[in-house]
Amino acid sequence: MLGPVEFVVDGRVVPTGHPRQRCVLAVLLTEVNRTVLTEQLIDRVWGENPPNRVRNVLSGYITRLRTVLSAAGTPLDRRPGGYALSADPALIDLHRFRDLVGRGRAAEDPGLLAEALALWRGPAFADATSDWLLNLRATLENERLEALLRRNDIVLGRGGHAELLAGLHELATAHPLDERVTRQLVLALYRCGRQADALAAYARAQTLLADELGLDPSPESQALQRQILTSDRALAAAPPPPHAAPHPVPRQLPASTVGFTGRDSELAMLDAARDTPVVTIDGTAGTGKTALAVHWARQAAGRFPGGQLFVNLRGHAPGPPLPPLSALAQFLRALGVPPDRLPLDVDEAAALYRSVLAERRVLVVLDDARSPEQVRPLLPGDPGCTVVITSRNRLGGLMAKEGARRLTLDVLDPPTALDLLSRLLGAQRVAQEPEAAAELAELCTHLPLALRIAAANLANLPHRRIAEHVRELKMGNRLDALQVDGDREAAVRSAFELSYAALEPEARLAFRRIGLVPGPDFTAASVAVLVPTSDGEAARVLETLSAAHLVEPGGAGRYRCHDLLKLFAAELARTDADRTAAQDRLIAAALEAAGSAAVVLYPHMLRLPGDRPGREVFPDHAEALAWLDAERAGLVALVEHTASHGPRRAAWELADTLRGYFWLRRCAGDWLAAARAALAAARADGNRTAEAAALLSIADVHWTGGQHTEAMANYAQALGNARTAGWADGQATILGNLASVNLERGELALARENYTCALDLHQEKGRRAVTLSNLGNLDWEQGALAEAQAHFTEALDLHESPVAIANSLINLGCVRLDLGLPEQALADVTEALALARAIGDEADEANALVAMAAVLRDTGKATEARERAGEALELARRIGGRRIETSALNVLGSISHRLARSAEAVEHHTRALTLSGTTDDRRGETEALTGLADAMLALGRPDDAAAHATRAVSRASEAGYRLLAGYAEAVLADVHRHRGDPTAAARHAGRAAEAFASTGGRLWLSRLGQAGRCP
Repeated sequence: MLGPVEFVVDGRVVPTGHPRQRCVLAVLLTEVNRTVLTEQLIDRVWGENPPNRVRNVLSGYITRLRTVLSAAGTPLDRRPGGYALSADPALIDLHRFRDLVGRGRAAEDPGLLAEALALWRGPAFADATSDWLLNLRATLENERLEALLRRNDIVLGRGGHAELLAGLHELATAHPLDERVTRQLVLALYRCGRQADALAAYARAQTLLADELGLDPSPESQALQRQILTSDRALAAAPPPPHAAPHPVPRQLPASTVGFTGRDSELAMLDAARDTPVVTIDGTAGTGKTALAVHWARQAAGRFPGGQLFVNLRGHAPGPPLPPLSALAQFLRALGVPPDRLPLDVDEAAALYRSVLAERRVLVVLDDARSPEQVRPLLPGDPGCTVVITSRNRLGGLMAKEGARRLTLDVLDPPTALDLLSRLLGAQRVAQEPEAAAELAELCTHLPLALRIAAANLANLPHRRIAEHVRELKMGNRLDALQVDGDREAAVRSAFELSYAALEPEARLAFRRIGLVPGPDFTAASVAVLVPTSDGEAARVLETLSAAHLVEPGGAGRYRCHDLLKLFAAELARTDADRTAAQDRLIAAALEAAGSAAVVLYPHMLRLPGDRPGREVFPDHAEALAWLDAERAGLVALVEHTASHGPRRAAWELADTLRGYFWLRRCAGDWLAAARAALAAARADGNRTAEAAALLSIADVHWTGGQHTEAMANYAQALGNARTAGWADGQATILGNLASVNLERGELALARENYTCALDLHQEKGRRAVTLSNLGNLDWEQGALAEAQAHFTEALDLHESPVAIANSLINLGCVRLDLGLPEQALADVTEALALARAIGDEADEANALVAMAAVLRDTGKATEARERAGEALELARRIGGRRIETSALNVLGSISHRLARSAEAVEHHTRALTLSGTTDDRRGETEALTGLADAMLALGRPDDAAAHATRAVSRASEAGYRLLAGYAEAVLADVHRHRGDPTAAARHAGRAAEAFASTGGRLWLSRLGQAGRCP
């Protein structure tokens, strides 16, 4: 209703009658799931001038609407005294808008508000003829403006003035007398360094208010002008988000099709539509839709300096279409969003995607779309972006709602088809047999895909006449029964069959078996397993299939099939008596390789009980990780395929084996897809142990994404299943992960309880070591340094995984630094850094660099410390480690303070403070507040310093961070000493000394004395 009133089913606008009948529908929708009295309905639709026999007219409208709505499962019922339409309010844009606005305001979330605003397609009830609806339109327009201004306030408060500026100019033009709009524009201009323009915008608004209304600007507007005139520091923008960096420019377009021919009018149409937000290219399979889209996109790439995105949505490929969330995850990663910041909700991911693309000119190619619903979340909100969509379907809903421009691709005309054959076979060969070449083109119905395959067959036989090939093609084959008059795919089938028949037996077998691969691509190794044969022989056969255009090389030793060819191969595979055995070999090989990679990469991670593959597939960490990276899409597809088609056990076993890999790579979309498929398979099999493992994996996805509420809920379900199944190690791991969430939330007592229970349950020493290390972290947070050192030391004696060893060494080094043992601390973190780099663990490499920077800082090597902290910060941002990034920023701030660069220190700690709020990082927040207090005191701002230090003491005391509480007390002592209050200074210094002494923090006591903070 936020635009013309439309009823949309499966992307298609269903006619709902003339405007007055649509008014009836609109009124019922505004009161969805509530009874609208007949008199009330008449009044709202006709007002004071109802027609004669209005009840009969209304009854006719209701009858016609009921027919339309009920066909789509939306009941319109007669109720006592009136009517009620029953539907999910989330499916009605007006109600969804209000819900999103309410949630966005409550959570201060600009993404939700932007999503709400994106629902508008024009004036509400654009074709309304009812005074009541016109009044409601005015109300909604006010709500829309208020949501927009609230979104702007939040974004301005977070330093997003530059991204808002263009929109604010337009908004100020549309609402010249709205002082709130004026203030937002003036503030954004000032923060962009345009002080004169800001004052000029204020002056224009001041003049307009006086001329139009005889009013002066409000006190708020006048105060803003004074602040700008005096360059008040209070107007300074919040620091940019910590991950802000030059936007990566994705270049994802595939190579253009060799021998691309013709399509001049279509290319011209695409050129003319390059400023249209959405263009669809539809047509039957094999017409060259993808080739056209990619060819034009490569020509037009220079007009899109923000980059080019490409994804195959697999709308008509074997297996399920690519979910919008997975496509969004691919795009967001390409656009520079760190993996751990990828939302797990499709609406949130779409909102982030639109935000990232704001103010950028990017070309997006969505290949092989199935429906408008699959596409809509992938549409940018910025008018500077263009989306080209290919599909076998017409996607009419995109034309109706998004204003898409449609291009229908037909077969080639006869001259262009002959030109394509000439390019592929050579002009001389075609010129020698022009009639046979024309007949060949006609037999292929001038379909580009069929022509390319026919040409590939002839190219492999340079001495064969075209006429002879035509005779064979006309002879027919066993698939002719499937031919339907006018069905162009029949020509493709004929071409496929002829190409297939020309292959050697081993190549035919390999092609059939490719139809059993559920993933988007494959390698010689996977084909070798399916046949079976050697990897070398499989590679040779794939080259043969590639030469026949039955497969396409995809780079890095990988191959893929056109979706029609994949379907053809799968159809052929169904005739193989031993296809089940081939599928079983493929599954077994995937489980064996993934299991071997798990042993190499993350042996400390919990796995489901059972026998493990005995063969070592990967010699080292790098090869194991590279294999998993390359096979990820195929492995996830295999999990989903076996969950749906069996054997279901393979689904939950493989997903469980991949949990450690997903933990390393943080590819949340694929992780969640695999875990959910595993959960469905486990529930279908009634296996409570496997169900617990799948829920554990789902909880881990949410934990790593900072969604603690969802994580804890799934851990609770997983724990219940593990207890029912009697799986002790599963219970222990779930409790340990739950405790780590408690630790991050500052719930230290609860964390200790869960860690202790986990330690009692663990039956395997490697996992006991992980929990001991976690307990050491908890001891460190609470200032029990001696106990922390003991736990880390014991864990190191038990660890077998290099990943876990590196992590414990980093933590041990941090504790030893606090204990006043900097030489030992440096040795620990140096060893950890070397180990992390050797195994390719970038997260622990960044952690080790942060710890090393802290040690170097406290041993008087501030310049070297600054270099290590800078390396850590860069690496943390690259891998999306927000907690590591917070730590690196805080260490950098403390180093800058030591180097008497206090303004720089404030900048680092402020960014750390902002970032800690996005991850619920209580320790990082407390460190940032304390660092800010120290730096602001050095800048001569004791009041700000006192406020930050007081907050730091409160946060540290609430959570139980004794060392951090002591340091914040020491800063407060300095503040009171600066203010000339020795009594208060002595009181806070005494508390600091007591905290340091009780923890054994010799380094902290030393700092207190060196700074003259002791009472």
